Amino acid sequence: MMKIFKILTATALLYAFSFTFSASHAQDAEYNLIRRTYKVNGDGTMDISFRKEIKLLRNRAITAYADKGETFILYNPAIDELRINESYTIRKDGSRVQTPPNAFIDQLPSQCQDCGRYNGIRERVVVHTALEYDCIIVLDYTIHHRGDLLDETILFAEDCPVKEYEVIVDAPAGSLFSAYSIDKKVKRINDEHYIHLVAKNLPQKSIEGYQPDDRAIYPYVQFIYGQDPYTIIAMAWENLPEADYLLGELYEKDPVTYATNIRDYVADNVHTTDFPLFLVNYEVAPAKTTFLSNCGTPRDKEWLTVALLRQAGFFAEDKENNGLISFNVKENGMDLSYTLSTHDKRPARLDGAAVDEQRTIEIEQIIPWQGENLGGGYSRMTLPTERGSINIDPARLTSNRKAPLQVRNCNEKYHYTIQNAGTMVGKPVNISRTVSGLGSIKISIKPSGNGAIDVVRELNIDVPYGIVMPKQYKAFRKMMQDWTTSKTVTVRAENGRPVNQ
Repeated sequence: MMKIFKILTATALLYAFSFTFSASHAQDAEYNLIRRTYKVNGDGTMDISFRKEIKLLRNRAITAYADKGETFILYNPAIDELRINESYTIRKDGSRVQTPPNAFIDQLPSQCQDCGRYNGIRERVVVHTALEYDCIIVLDYTIHHRGDLLDETILFAEDCPVKEYEVIVDAPAGSLFSAYSIDKKVKRINDEHYIHLVAKNLPQKSIEGYQPDDRAIYPYVQFIYGQDPYTIIAMAWENLPEADYLLGELYEKDPVTYATNIRDYVADNVHTTDFPLFLVNYEVAPAKTTFLSNCGTPRDKEWLTVALLRQAGFFAEDKENNGLISFNVKENGMDLSYTLSTHDKRPARLDGAAVDEQRTIEIEQIIPWQGENLGGGYSRMTLPTERGSINIDPARLTSNRKAPLQVRNCNEKYHYTIQNAGTMVGKPVNISRTVSGLGSIKISIKPSGNGAIDVVRELNIDVPYGIVMPKQYKAFRKMMQDWTTSKTVTVRAENGRPVNQ
């Protein structure tokens, strides 16, 4: 079998906008060095080494559980051999303190506690000793791995600054090999290694909320060696008669609802054991194993969902291993293809439907007053929340922001007539503005006669790739504040009109 070795070094999408930022929160520590080494041996085994030299600066780095005072190394004794090469602490006065033998503890990872078939996986805890301000922890270990695939993504960013980040890759002659690098911060070193990448003076990661995926912000490198076994199993058909009774309970006449019920059952009832698939050589358990053990990795659950859909009579497949499953149904004499996500419980989407249509919400309703009694004859009502509507809490949006913000583009229009409300408290609300490159907002809340209140709320967010850039942030934050504030209406009772129902 031909081995494929591919390296992808990608610039984050946002760098295309010439965007840079640095985190402003205080740092607990800083890495003097992080070095990752990947060596593919002639017999197909791999040696994966990791070295860190980290300087502790604040008390939290020393005392906070599972932060910098401990290191957790996941490995599978069935296919891995873990070797600690070096482990010591350099104190502020320059003296060196070796990590004692009783500071190395093997335990069952928390991710594996509720799935018996993964109880052989281990987590080596290294409890670092002689910790004090300005000490330097040095840890170097190697995992000798017997496996057919390596799929590793390395992000050139950590939760504290990194002075030097180094990645080395060695593969035997004859491997099919290609490399791509387009990020200026990551330098390619031409030496005896197949790949030698070095990045220096990296800022720490931002902790601001609602950020895009890390790979859209920071440079990263991805290594792929070997063939993914899921591409083979996904082409197979597996009978699962053990699930016939369950499928009968989930059955609905509408095929899309039936398929969605199957996906929801796996999502809600099969326990997820979410650990790096490297630990199980990227293997996917048979659907029967996952179903009977009621647990599995996200990949296991994905394959189980495909198998159950097929057992229920759907033509279902997962070609791209990205958490999306396609299935076919007959509607009005036509064969239609739908897509279901196994990463979340969003509704099935008809293939070929415009994405913008999927984000549109249009509601026009007459609703009764259903307010919360505030006392003194006053009552407050919160307007209904529709499924799929924008969900950004303005309380989590700081006044200033340097990082981009991930948002789901939306086109939402609501028109409510609230009956039997009472006298509206305060002046009518009238907001209408458009921000170029961001979107628009329109809000109108006013009495409409005979104790009714007319509410119009419209919000359109349309930014490239669903990413709000820092220069747009203040306008976006103001939109979210207005949008959230206008979701409640306060009234004073009138004779004959209750303030609470």
